[in-house]
Amino acid sequence: MQISTLLSFILAVSAAQWPVAALGYDLDGDAKLNEGLPEATFHFQGQYSPRWLVPSTISPVTDAPSGCNITQVNSIERHGARYPTASAVKKIQATLTNIQKALAKVNASDIAEPSLRFLKTVQIQSGANDLVPYGALQAYYSGQSTAQVYSDLTALGSFVRSTGDLDGLNDRVIVTAQYWKLGFSGAAFPSGNISTSNQTRYAPGLPNIDLIFSELAGVNNTLDVSTCTANENQSPKPETAAQAAYGKSTLEPIIGARLSKGLAPANITFAYTDILNLMGECSFETLGRASVIDGELRLSGGNISDFCRAFTEDEWQLYGYANDVGKWAGAGYGNPYARAEGGGYLRELLARLTGVAPPLDPPTSLNTTIDGNTTLFPLDRGIYFDGTHDNNLGPIATAFGLFDGPALNASKPHAEQDPHNWYFSRIAPFQGKIVFERLQCSPGRNYVRVRANGAVQPATGDYGWCKNTTATDLDQQLAQYGLCSLDSVKTTLAWVNTDSEWSKCYQ
Repeated sequence: MQISTLLSFILAVSAAQWPVAALGYDLDGDAKLNEGLPEATFHFQGQYSPRWLVPSTISPVTDAPSGCNITQVNSIERHGARYPTASAVKKIQATLTNIQKALAKVNASDIAEPSLRFLKTVQIQSGANDLVPYGALQAYYSGQSTAQVYSDLTALGSFVRSTGDLDGLNDRVIVTAQYWKLGFSGAAFPSGNISTSNQTRYAPGLPNIDLIFSELAGVNNTLDVSTCTANENQSPKPETAAQAAYGKSTLEPIIGARLSKGLAPANITFAYTDILNLMGECSFETLGRASVIDGELRLSGGNISDFCRAFTEDEWQLYGYANDVGKWAGAGYGNPYARAEGGGYLRELLARLTGVAPPLDPPTSLNTTIDGNTTLFPLDRGIYFDGTHDNNLGPIATAFGLFDGPALNASKPHAEQDPHNWYFSRIAPFQGKIVFERLQCSPGRNYVRVRANGAVQPATGDYGWCKNTTATDLDQQLAQYGLCSLDSVKTTLAWVNTDSEWSKCYQ
C-alpha cells in the first residue's frame, strides 16, 4: 500500500470511528470512584484530588489509530489515596486547636456562618502516611483496566516495580503496587469490610511484586529521587515559597477574610497555612473515612466531609491553583533540578522503548545494581508498572516535556486566572497515572503515545512534547493522534544518557 493511500485510509477510518467526545465508558474505574464527589470541589485539589477521567481532545484514547498496533506499555503511577503525612497531621491539628480555643466560649448556634459551625468540635482522623481502602480500590481498578485495555500484551508478561520500605511500614506505594497487580491478574478484590489501613495492608491474597526500590538515605532510586544534593539543599523549598507568595496575595485576603467573618463573634485571623490545612482535610477526611465492602466503595455515611462544604466553588479553584503553583515551582518547570530528577527514569523508559540496555555511566539517579541486571531490569515484557510519588511524577512529566506552557505566577493576585497548562490534579492526583505506549505503524515504523489520566497528550503544537518531529508525511499525519516517532523521541531524550542535567545537582 502506498503511503498516500495509507494516510487517506487512516484519516477516513479514524474520523468515522473515533470522534472527539466525552468518553462513554469507565476507564480505570474513575466513574465509580468519583460517584458522589462534586467535580467543582474534587477536581481542584491538586495532588489531593482523587484520580479522575480527564477529557481528551484527541481520539482514539485507548485504541491505536488504524494501521498501528500497541506493542509496549509503561504505566508510571502515584500511590493511591492516603492519610495525611505525620507532619501534616500536626499542622492541621494546630490550626484546629487555635480555632477551637477561640470558639470555646461561643455557642455553635451563634457562629455567623452555619457551614463553619462544625469547626467548634470537629476531630480529625488519627491515621497518618498509610494507604487507605479508597486508594487500594483505585489501584485495583487501574490494574484491572490495564489488563482489559491492553489484553493483547498480557501474554508478553508484566513487570511491577515500586518504591518504599516494608520494614518501616513506609509502604503506601508498595501496597498500591500489590493491589494494581491483583487487579491486573483478574483476581477479585478482597472480600469483607475493609475500612482501615491495616486491613488494607494485610488483606489475604495480595501478590508479591517484582521489585522494590528502598527509600533509605543515599540509595539511588529512579522512583523516589533523593540524591540530587542541590535540590535537597534548596532553602526555602520552592514549593513552600510559591505557596506562601500566592497565599499572601490571594488566599488570605479572600478566603481568610471570609473565614474570619464567618466565625464571628470569635476574633480569628487566618494565615494562608491555616487555609491550606483546612481545605486539605476535605479530601483526606472524605477518602480516608471511606470503606470498601466486598469490592464496592462506600463513603462514610454516604457523604463528603464537612470540610468540603465549608468552601465555595470559587474558593476551590484558588486552592487548586495554590497546589498547582507549588508543584510547578517544586516539582515542575519552575525547579531548575526537575529535569535532573526525572532523567533517571526516562533513561530506563528509553531503554525499554528501544530494547537496548541503559548505559550505567555517567551517573544519574539510576541504580546500577538493578539496571545492570537483566532479571531485575528486563526489556522483554509487554506491560510495565512503576509505582511512585507525586514529587517524582512531576519531574518525570517535566523532563519528558509534558504539560509545558506559560510560567505560573505565585505573587500576582488572582494569578489562577492567567492561562496555564500545569494543573496538578491532571498530572499526579492520588493514583494519578502517565502511560507511555510504544506503537508500530505501517510500514513498520515505531511511535510513542502518552496518556495522562485518560487524556492523550498533544505531541505537537505550541507546547507539544514531541520536539524533534521528522518530516515524513506519515509522521505529520499521525501526530494529530498524539503519536511521535520513536526516532524523534530518541533524539529529544538523548540528554538522559548524559550527565548534562545530573551534574547540576553537585555544582
